[in-house]
Amino acid sequence: MPSSVPQDHNSFPRASAAVGLKLALLLITVFAGCQNQTPSETAHPSTPPAGTQSAASVATEGPQTPRVAATNPQQHASETRESPIRFEEKTAGSGIGFVHESGDFEEKPFPAANGSGVAAADFDLDGWVDLYFLTGSRSTFDPDWNEQPRNRAYRNRGDWKFQDVTEVTGLGWAGYSAGVAVADVNSDGFPDLFVNCYGGDRLYLNLGDGSFQDASDSSGVGADSLWGTSATFVDYDNDGLVDLYVVNYAVWSMETNKYCGDRQRGVRTFCGPTTVEPAPHVLYHNEGDGRFRIATVEAGLDRRPGRGQGVVAADFNNDGWSDLYISNDMNPNSLFINRGNGTFRDASEESGTDVDYRGSSQAGMGIGVADANHDGILDLFVTNYEGEHNAYYESRGLLTYQDVSRSRGLAAESIPWVGWGTALDDFDGDGWADCVVTNGHTDNNFQQMGRDSPYAQKPAVWRNEAGRFRHLAGGGVGDYFEVPHVGRGLVTADLDNDQWPDLVIVHQDAPPALLKNVSPGVGEPRLELHLRGIDGNRDAIGASIAWGTTSPTAMAIPAGGSYASESQRILRGPSREREPQSKIQVRWPGGRESFYDLPTTTHRLQITEPIQPVAGPQK
Repeated sequence: MPSSVPQDHNSFPRASAAVGLKLALLLITVFAGCQNQTPSETAHPSTPPAGTQSAASVATEGPQTPRVAATNPQQHASETRESPIRFEEKTAGSGIGFVHESGDFEEKPFPAANGSGVAAADFDLDGWVDLYFLTGSRSTFDPDWNEQPRNRAYRNRGDWKFQDVTEVTGLGWAGYSAGVAVADVNSDGFPDLFVNCYGGDRLYLNLGDGSFQDASDSSGVGADSLWGTSATFVDYDNDGLVDLYVVNYAVWSMETNKYCGDRQRGVRTFCGPTTVEPAPHVLYHNEGDGRFRIATVEAGLDRRPGRGQGVVAADFNNDGWSDLYISNDMNPNSLFINRGNGTFRDASEESGTDVDYRGSSQAGMGIGVADANHDGILDLFVTNYEGEHNAYYESRGLLTYQDVSRSRGLAAESIPWVGWGTALDDFDGDGWADCVVTNGHTDNNFQQMGRDSPYAQKPAVWRNEAGRFRHLAGGGVGDYFEVPHVGRGLVTADLDNDQWPDLVIVHQDAPPALLKNVSPGVGEPRLELHLRGIDGNRDAIGASIAWGTTSPTAMAIPAGGSYASESQRILRGPSREREPQSKIQVRWPGGRESFYDLPTTTHRLQITEPIQPVAGPQK
């Protein structure tokens, strides 16, 4: 999502078993022993006529927008007390030898600016989350370049030790790779992989013996030669098989690559997004026989082309059908609501999630999703470019959102930076979803043109304090957060099986970072919940749960999210010492619900979808 031309961005520089059971089945497997509105904020009005601008985003916070201070917010700490959220870097000695290559060289191939992602999943089902890193490749764009870096797979051996299993898995693709999605495509119990690649995407089927089969051509997804950035698996028709939605960026090739920058100074930069035509996104329907069929038009998803960067699939209106949200670069973001009949309707404008509070399109990149204000409805967080704020779309009722980034504390510290991967997760165990963002510019030479736009930038963490966010700075969060990086992909995962979310962050042309959660509450037992579909898709994508007593909240199993990455698919409750859960309500894909009483001593549970609807608590 690069830029070298300020006019690309308003007034600023550019910167998601057992089939035969007749009774409800609960398999419990023990694996291990915004509150009130401020006066200036109003709810989104009723749905506007088609083609009108999203009024709520224009009329709420815009007049109160403060000027950006000249001082760098990372030069001072907005958190001086002992940090309630902390991370310790564990990369050294982990066995992770992967080094990302962007593919950048003097010709400035556009895709090289955007970087790549990472996937976190237990690919061999041994109970430990494994990692799959993607890389760019100069050889994709430069025929005279002989080096061919490969994507790399690592098996988690425990105790923060990883084994390179790239060769045995067959996952060492050497082309330019951007985004990754994970799900069980053929319902055999093993997670499969989809990779966005420039010049032809890849689909890898997990054979269950530690290796993967390249099914790109036989499945029909490898024929897509568009420039893809992210993807998500989603069972949009609730037939029990995950389908695939691929987000593409632009129509571009080395033959059409333009010169951008300052010829007089001899400084060439990546071109901005408005120099390229948006590419269409693509929906593939899983036919159930190993093949995927393009279903974009028949599903009503051929509207609103945008230079896509991020995508998440989740049930945003609590009707049991998975919806799609896409962050676009310099085009309005898109929210497509599933009608339940194989088609989607465009709810982008009526929901208020298409533009910011000023009514302006932003440079949407990473996406976070969670019920961050505990109202039972999913909220959305989108990272953006330099000169823009990261947008926090808070729910005001079903399909009614408002960008309240400023009043919730998420705007000011984000404006000078270029945000990419992100996550809304409860890092301190208090039951409220916190926020983390990895930052880094697109170009490493803007300062040669007189722009105060550093390439490497510090990541950011905000603590959610009952619906409002507080920026945590200073050394308390961890040494990693005190050093600038050129971040791109980011995932959360429990890498050490302590029931607390850790982080993995991918950097441009550098090794990744593995960050262990060492927040003060770590060590207290938490509940990690795994849902397994039977009638619905095996990954239970689109399912949600409601739990809690002192502050009831909804949690969903989304797919996709962040930037070009896939986090561990798990639901994680607060510390059980702070809020012991006793009951849980599960809404499965399709909308039926089941209720359970939970044991108080078990910390890691798997709940399998019942065959018949269940009424009342189950044990």
